[in-house]
This record gives sequence, structure tokens and C-alpha cells, in this order.
Amino acid sequence: MEGIKIIDDWYITVEPYPVNYVVRRGKGEKGKNGKWLDRSRGYFNTLRNAVKEVRRQYVAEQLSNGERTLGEALSAVSEIDAHFEKIMERIEA
Repeated sequence: MEGIKIIDDWYITVEPYPVNYVVRRGKGEKGKNGKWLDRSRGYFNTLRNAVKEVRRQYVAEQLSNGERTLGEALSAVSEIDAHFEKIMERIEA
């Protein structure tokens, strides 16, 4: 995989000029023409904002899978937030 793996099959690629952090989902591979095979999910001017977007989309996806109580949903979000908080701490370090 090329890019910065965030969680599961979510990753971020960097375009150097001008600097863009691109949120993508998939295998992280390029085609023979050198272009990414996975479509972009958003462009961001900082790595921090790109990670926030991955978190937002990941939470929405996790909560949309199946039925759960409010308590279960809040627990799931808390677990996801703990994972992403560790990522953010590393970005700020």
C-alpha cells in the first residue's frame, strides 16, 4: 500500500504541489498510468483535517451498520474516538 494508513482500508495520500492531503479508501494502489485506483473522498490542506474527515466518515459508517441502542452507539463512538485521539496526539507531537 502506498499512502498513510489510518484505519482498516482508509488511507491518506499527499499531493506535493500545492500540498493537499487526499482521503482515500481501498487498497492503496496505483494503476499502470500512475494514477490512484481508489477514488478520493476529500482534499484537505492539513493532515489533521484529513484525519478528522476519516474519523467522521468511519463513525458514520460504523453507526449505519445494523441496529443498536443509544448506549451501544455511544460506546462505539467512544472506542473510535479513543483510537483517533491517539492518532491526533502523534500528529501534534
